[in-house]
Amino acid sequence: MIAAVTMELSQAWDRHAGTYVRLGSPFTGYIGQSLFHTVAGRLPPAARMLEVACGNGELARAAVLHCFAERAATGCTGSVLATDFSPEMVARTSSNLNGLNAHDIVRCEVHDGQALALESGSFDAVFSAFGIFLFPDRHAGWREAARVLKPGGWLATAVWRGPEHNALMRVQMAPVLAALPDRIRAALPSPGWLDIASSDGLERELVSCGFSEVEVSEFDAVFTAPTPRQMWESMCENPVSRNLLASCTVTELKAVEASVLEHLTSLSGGPDRALRLDGSCHFAVARRA
Repeated sequence: MIAAVTMELSQAWDRHAGTYVRLGSPFTGYIGQSLFHTVAGRLPPAARMLEVACGNGELARAAVLHCFAERAATGCTGSVLATDFSPEMVARTSSNLNGLNAHDIVRCEVHDGQALALESGSFDAVFSAFGIFLFPDRHAGWREAARVLKPGGWLATAVWRGPEHNALMRVQMAPVLAALPDRIRAALPSPGWLDIASSDGLERELVSCGFSEVEVSEFDAVFTAPTPRQMWESMCENPVSRNLLASCTVTELKAVEASVLEHLTSLSGGPDRALRLDGSCHFAVARRA
């Protein structure tokens, strides 16, 4: 069952890849690069690094540039393996990194982060910015990250904070939930990842999956959409928010669209104005126990 769900999600992210690269990646890419730099100073020489759920490859880009700097300073260099369960995302990461001329440093491969086809104890660091926490079986994802790490190796991950602390999520979802029919709203399950939206919840889960010395910190950034309508269209296509809308009839979906666009347009100041929303996440850094 998990394999079937994972395949369906992989195909959904394949379809969303173009919009993600254009609209989401400038935002999540900045966060991913910042996540990498949070750990870069602790990496051993010539570190072997793995990224799980690489998206457009912005975190991997930061890792490659780290390797270049290390080579220039010491003559030795590490390696980067960028992975995603979406073949289209992996292809876009490969295209993004080709311009760095770093083929001896970085590889891009399709892997399911819940069951990595990689040797145990083979990496010094594993990174996942907004990846593992959304897996159908995220506990399997954390355990796999621990398995492929060397003893004492580093995990660094980014997880969204809940709507009470995260305007990006709150502003998007409030008008959707307000306009959804009662029958749909009443049947919506609470997103499982909200269990780890708090720092305590995230720390407890990582410890239970094989990590120690967990450090959790807050990180904020601003997301910019060119127009409210482009934000809405991205929400309709994004595999996460799309599930909220899947049960709507055509008439119901039009009502939700009107609610969202009215709300977002009031925030942006006009239908042709950029929409800027504050996003907040947790960075968790931990060591394999």
